[in-house]
Parts: sequence; structure tokens; C-alpha cells
Amino acid sequence: MPEFENTVTPGRDYSGLPDRKRRRESDILEQAAFFHLVILIIGLSWWFGGQSPGARQAVLLWTTAGIALFLIAWGNPRLLGCHRYTPLRYLWPLFIFDIIVLISCLNPTTRVIMNQGEQMFLHTDPRWAFLPSTARPDLSWRELWLANGIIISAFNAFLILHSRRILRQLLVVVAVNAFVLAVFGTFQKLYGATGLWFNAVPTPQPYFFSTFVYHNHWGAFTTLNIAACLGLLFNAYRRGGHRDFWHSPVFLGAVAILFIAATAPLSSSRSTTALLTLFLFGALVHFLFQLIRRRRDRHESPFLPLAGIGLAAMLAVAGIVYLSQDVIRVRALHTQQQLVNIRTEDALNTRLQLYRDTITMGAAKPVFGWGLESYADVFRIYNTQRARELWFGQRVYREAHNDWLQSFAENGIVGTSLLLLLGVLPLLGVPWRRLRSPLPYYLLAGCVLVLLYAWVEFPFANPSVMVAFWLSLFIASRYARLDLLTQQAEKDAQNA
Repeated sequence: MPEFENTVTPGRDYSGLPDRKRRRESDILEQAAFFHLVILIIGLSWWFGGQSPGARQAVLLWTTAGIALFLIAWGNPRLLGCHRYTPLRYLWPLFIFDIIVLISCLNPTTRVIMNQGEQMFLHTDPRWAFLPSTARPDLSWRELWLANGIIISAFNAFLILHSRRILRQLLVVVAVNAFVLAVFGTFQKLYGATGLWFNAVPTPQPYFFSTFVYHNHWGAFTTLNIAACLGLLFNAYRRGGHRDFWHSPVFLGAVAILFIAATAPLSSSRSTTALLTLFLFGALVHFLFQLIRRRRDRHESPFLPLAGIGLAAMLAVAGIVYLSQDVIRVRALHTQQQLVNIRTEDALNTRLQLYRDTITMGAAKPVFGWGLESYADVFRIYNTQRARELWFGQRVYREAHNDWLQSFAENGIVGTSLLLLLGVLPLLGVPWRRLRSPLPYYLLAGCVLVLLYAWVEFPFANPSVMVAFWLSLFIASRYARLDLLTQQAEKDAQNA
């Protein structure tokens, strides 16, 4: 039996479930996990992407319900047709990470003091120098709760959802929600709103889009959603069964993808615009190769479809540029000014110095780091741009603008390695070359792009991006296994 078949069975394996009650319980658990994720995805993205105190509190409570569903499933593995050790096989890095952070919370490196009625944190040596420690136990504990709730809720899609069809339904919810958010954000932008929800909610900075406080967070969120849309589109195209391209979900899906992609330049996010341009160009090339191959198999000329797609692509680009022309003009002038600043004021070195200071901070405690969510407090010690911070108020860094370096500074080599393992383990044991469906590939491509993006920004500081990332990764792994098991079942049926 191939290795990937030992993890989760292809469907509902009811061996050992002789009665209908157990079967009904399995269906109820699956429906509960599905709707829990639907509410999490939609609710979080519309509530400022989770970037408000109320939204974060709601996420903590709602994802705790996801942890409860996970524990119910883990305690009743026969309902899922899987082994009891299956969750441990994939989540053990998370559990070890939890232990490290919990130990650090009992070994603080700060002491709270009161100065003229104001609470301040005094940095001290930890009680046990050889153990993990944290500068802010309160923030570390809260961030750990949030991370566990999001990751385990997303893992429920891998553990509890039994069929490719329901996984595709969940991704359709993701795609439709992204499209509606894009429409909302486009109207809000064209209206000229200077605050969220058509000026109903003030925003701390001008670069926002739709319901997201920061446009680069919207960009990372959009990248993951477009990856899901592309996966669904290519999967529908591969399965066929439609009269032609114009009367299939592929055409409507392509239109929706282009509309969502148009929000990248409209949101003023230059980095996301460049990233999505390359991503969509690669998807277009993939589609053209698929089209040429299919037309040749039918002994038909691919010239007319290629010409039509080329014309449609040019019209789409022209429409996006026209819709975003004012924003593009402003950002182009801003970029030009930044290039001048790089030559005259050494502005580029400001970001590079931030990275160097973050590396210095991490190198001071390379094994376990300074503690989860402690960056903003500890970095003030290592910030060599403090003079400019004090005089101009411009260099107060709450984030490192590089999630990789910030993870190194907060979690050390051990914690960062455990988080990487958590993402890699679900992908092991799958013979990816045998996979027929392109859906998992596109989901993983979106994850890779966001991981690359995390070298120059901080997308994982946004809870909605975290949900989209981990959900994409776990669905990709689960869908690949189910697709391969379906292939094996079809092969066995032919040989029988």
C-alpha cells in the first residue's frame, strides 16, 4: 500500500461502524467543520481581516470551537476512518512549539513597574537562563492561542472533510467571498472613501482596501484567493463536460479572477501587483499549453482560440489600467520620489538597517529567541535608528517588515524550524508527479508566493491571511491524497 494511503482513507470508511447512528455522527461532524470554517473565513475577512481588538477576541473564541471539533474527531477516529495517531503525525511540531512557548511564559525576561501611574516593562535576566523565555508573557500566551486556533481549525479541513467535492465547495466559498470583497473595495475606492466601510470607520493610515486596514495584507490575501480560484478553474477545465469554453464555469471564473486581480493596482500595492502579474502570466501560459494540446488531440486548429484569448487578455489589461489609472499615477510619482530619496537620503538603507538590527536581535538569543510576539518591545533595545525615532517619530517599528527575520528574532532557530516542519509534513509521502488535478498545485503556488512575499513584508501578522494560508496548505494536501486514492480505485476497478 502506498505511503499516502496510510494517513487518511479516501472517503468514509465505515468498517467498525455497523449502525446508522455512527454514520450520522460522522456526517454531522463534517458539516459542523465545514460551516465552522465558512463562518471563520467570511466573518474574519469582513471584520477588518482580524486587525481590530474586537475581531481578534472573536477569533480567539471562534477558533476555540474549532479546537473542540478537532478534539472530538481525534477522540473518535473511527468516525473518520483514520488512525488515532494521524493528527500527531502532522501536528507534533505545533505541539512542541506550544510547549516551548508555555515554558517561556513561565520564564519572563521583563518585570512590570509603575512610573507615575504608567505601566512600564523593565528588562531583566530570566529565572532559568537555559530555558526558553519571553519578554511579554501576556502577549506570547495570547498569540499562541490565536495561532493554535487558526492552524487547528484549518487542519480540520484535512482531518474531517471526507470528499473532494466538499473541499471544492469550501474553496468556492473562499472564491465568492474574495470576489464580493473585491467588488466592495472597488466601489469604496471609486467613491473616494478615506476610511473603512465608506468612511464609517477611520483608518490609521491611508493605504487600505476593502475591509483590510493595510493594503499589503489585502495583497497577500488576494494572492491566496486567486490561487484557489485558478485551481478551481483549471480543475473544471480538466474535467470538461461543457458544451464549449464560453458556456462553462471556466469563462465566468476567468472574469472573476481578473476582477479580483484588478484590485491589486487599485489598492496601491505595488509589490502585490508585480507578484500577481507574474502569477497570472504563468497561469495564462499554462492554460494556452493545455488548450493547444486539447485542440491538437481533436485535430483542430488552435489559432482562433489563441487569438481570442490574446485579445481578451489585452482588453482585460487595458480595463485594469483604465480603472486604476489615478492610483497608478500617484504610486508612480511616489516611486519616483522614493528613487530620488534612495540617492539623496539613503532611504533604502533604512529598511536594510531594520533587517540588520533584527538579525542582531535574533543573534543575541539564537536558539529560542526573545519570545513569541515580543518583537515590538525588545527591538527598541537593538534599534540603531532610535535617534531618528525620537526626533521625527518615524521609526517606531511594531513589525520587522520581514516575517522570516521576525520569526528568527522571536522564536529562534528551534521555533522557526518547528513552524517550517508544520508546513512541510502534510506534503510528504504524496507522489506529486502522479497527481492529475491541478488544484493542489495552484493552492501550494499561492502559499509559496506568500512565503516569498514574507521576506519583504509581514503578511502573517494578519489573521485572515493566516487562515487563508493554512487552509490552502491543508486542503492542497488533503485533495492530493483523495485524488490519488481515486485514481487507485479506478485502476483497481479496471483490473478487476
